[in-house]
Amino acid sequence: MIDAWGGWALFQQLLAVLKRIADKHQVSIANVGTRYILDRPAVAGVIVGARLGVAQHIADDVRVFGFALDNADHAAIDPVLAKSRDLMRVIGDCGDEYR
Repeated sequence: MIDAWGGWALFQQLLAVLKRIADKHQVSIANVGTRYILDRPAVAGVIVGARLGVAQHIADDVRVFGFALDNADHAAIDPVLAKSRDLMRVIGDCGDEYR
């Protein structure tokens, strides 16, 4: 998926940007990514990847509702994402691989 999206180097660039923003807001990289997606138009929810019986990440996941991304955060994330491929066009929706 990383290769289809834009490659390892671009993924590392995105992680570095997300880390700076996470540090600024004192949250996790996952919180920043989740908040970014939740803020997109027509997005009503995200699947956070929780596993049955594994509760270590629940407290962290809830933190996504305690901060907001500002214009500077978006200005840092958006140019990196602009370099990536649109996975909906590359692979289709998440159900295509199971059809």
